[in-house]
Amino acid sequence: MRTNVLLCALAGAVLFSAAPALAADDCPNVTGNAVLSARTPQVDLYDGPTGRRIKSLDDDKFPKCLAVAQQAPNMMLQVTIDGQAVWVPPHMVNYRLLGKKPAICRNLAMGGDSTKVGSTRALGEDCPKPKGGTQ
Repeated sequence: MRTNVLLCALAGAVLFSAAPALAADDCPNVTGNAVLSARTPQVDLYDGPTGRRIKSLDDDKFPKCLAVAQQAPNMMLQVTIDGQAVWVPPHMVNYRLLGKKPAICRNLAMGGDSTKVGSTRALGEDCPKPKGGTQ
C-alpha cells in the first residue's frame, strides 16, 4: 500500500515536471501584449478580426514572441508575420495580455450580476447597474 502511494506521488511529480511551463518571462524582448507561441497544431491567420481565413501555419513554423498591435472586441489579436498584418484567434495561441481585463456584463437567470463565487468571480464588475430593481 505504501509503495503504491509513493509510486503515484512520483508519477505525478514526473508528469508535472515534464509539462512545459509558459511564463510571462518567455518573451522578455517584447514589452506589453504578446503572442508567445502556437497552442494548436496549426494556427489560422485571418485578414481581419471578423474577416476570412488567409492561410494556416503549422505550429513549428509559427513565429514566437510577436507583439500584439491590436485586440478586437471578439478577442482576435493582430500581429505582424513576414511583414504582413494578420489576425489570430486567441484559442489557437498562447498569449500575454497586460492591463485590466474587459468587464463581463450579462444578466444571470437567477437574479443579477452581484454574486461573486467560484467561477463567477468578478462577474458584473464595471458594468452599468440596472435601474429600478433591488440588488
